[in-house]
Amino acid sequence: MMSMDVSTLKAGLLLFWALWLTVVLMTNVFDGLRHLGVLPDEWRWVSGNYRAIADSVPLPRWVSGLLFLGVVIWELLGVILFWSAFYGYGVAGTYGLAQVYTAFAVSLGLWSAFMVADEVFRIYAYQGTHLLLFIAQLLTVLVIGLLPG
Repeated sequence: MMSMDVSTLKAGLLLFWALWLTVVLMTNVFDGLRHLGVLPDEWRWVSGNYRAIADSVPLPRWVSGLLFLGVVIWELLGVILFWSAFYGYGVAGTYGLAQVYTAFAVSLGLWSAFMVADEVFRIYAYQGTHLLLFIAQLLTVLVIGLLPG
């Protein structure tokens, strides 16, 4: 029977969130590039999040574009921090929990901002998803921080 220690579980959780947020970032970047005309309309590996923002937020399109760009930059910061936490804490063991907490704080802040925006703009269709992501990441950081090892 195969056994796994807690440090491997923690590293795996960090790897999951680093990979997942990287994919989210990539599909959002491709979505933005398609919207700008850099990628053809036939390009299908996009998130659809630009259209969701533009259709849901009653502001000029350029404001929607800036909001989308802000989300992409926020996600990029999260990706960098998650990969750094995965390597430094999960692989090399040279980082403490501060880097892990920083990565999760940035990502939890993004989901929090989305949940506030969902309420402000009454975009209830996405609120459940944002809440579930917030809860999943909060549980993950608690597991990493509270389990010994």
